[in-house]
Amino acid sequence: MGERRSHWSDERGSVLVLAIFIMALLLAAGMIMLRMSASETDIAYNTVWAEGSFYAAEAGIAIGFDQLGPTLTSDVAVAAAPVGNDYTRTTNLQFLGPTQGPNYSLGSGLPTYSNPGSFYFNQYRIAGTGTGPRNAQRQLEIQATFGPVQ
Repeated sequence: MGERRSHWSDERGSVLVLAIFIMALLLAAGMIMLRMSASETDIAYNTVWAEGSFYAAEAGIAIGFDQLGPTLTSDVAVAAAPVGNDYTRTTNLQFLGPTQGPNYSLGSGLPTYSNPGSFYFNQYRIAGTGTGPRNAQRQLEIQATFGPVQ
């Protein structure tokens, strides 16, 4: 009796098909991993740029503090200036007005003044803005009191 082989029972070439299928799966997994790596890199760079912008805004606040004084009774806008390589800071200082500080004491060992209405404290609003690469921007705003001012 002769052996009869079915056309579908021939297994020649099945290893090639299986190898191509496994390579396609590995290629897809590799592309997914590569995209995840690129996303993580973008997140890390954005974090660094945002933090640098925050520090630039903080530098703007420090510049505003340096401007405070007993004779400063008007708004001041400090020009933008570079901070580091890719960051800039701007500062806006707004005079909010004086407030009274009755019964103010200068501290232990120093004279104590209790004349209500003789001491004033100047109130200010200081806004600092820091900008960095790819439109990274942070804004800080504080209120400061300077005094006593007679």
